[in-house]
Amino acid sequence: MKEDVFSSDINKYGFFWKEKYLSRMNNRAKRIFSFDHDALKGGQVLDLGARFGFWSWAAQQLGAAETLGIEGRQESAARGGKLLAGKNHRYIIGNAFDVMPQLIAEKQSFDVILNLGFFYHIYDHYGMLKLMDALSPKVIVIDSEIDDLDEPVIRVRKEKTWEPNNAIAEVEGQQFSAVGTPSRGAIESIADCFDYNVKWCDWSDVGAAPGCDDYRARRRFTCLLTKTDP
Repeated sequence: MKEDVFSSDINKYGFFWKEKYLSRMNNRAKRIFSFDHDALKGGQVLDLGARFGFWSWAAQQLGAAETLGIEGRQESAARGGKLLAGKNHRYIIGNAFDVMPQLIAEKQSFDVILNLGFFYHIYDHYGMLKLMDALSPKVIVIDSEIDDLDEPVIRVRKEKTWEPNNAIAEVEGQQFSAVGTPSRGAIESIADCFDYNVKWCDWSDVGAAPGCDDYRARRRFTCLLTKTDP
């Protein structure tokens, strides 16, 4: 992807992106959508933890025919609905671990699955990849906080469920949820169980681009998962 997807026009929809954040989002987009766009054009895209729908909007800008966002918070989807009004997009409100089995039972499939800013807000990474795989994607994109370790480990921690950027409550009244940050080795090991190749996107050329400190410091990574050739 050569051109920027996002511009300050996004602020027409009630957002307040300054140049630093625009730089971050466009640098992310260049890596997130660095796969062959034949998988995207005219295709179906599943956006996990979709929040305000930025990535669904970007996917449609790049040629996706339809996007579906799974989002745990109604207020986030309501805000995203303003951005995606008139687009071929819909939200399902709920826990992705509950919603995705329903999609699988309905024999739905998606060309591209976007797992962006979501993979470190869950506990069962293996189970999530199993669900994604059952939806027969051509490519899965993971962009997440990831520990820069070859050792296949997952660092478990607690997250406040009332924070809007965090995991949602699993049971009524739950104040904290257990989540895990996987290592690079863990993602590669889990992906191998389902015959996926993992391609790590190159962030070394980001230079001094504003808003990208976590990628520069190798606290956050972007990777593309595609099936191993038979």
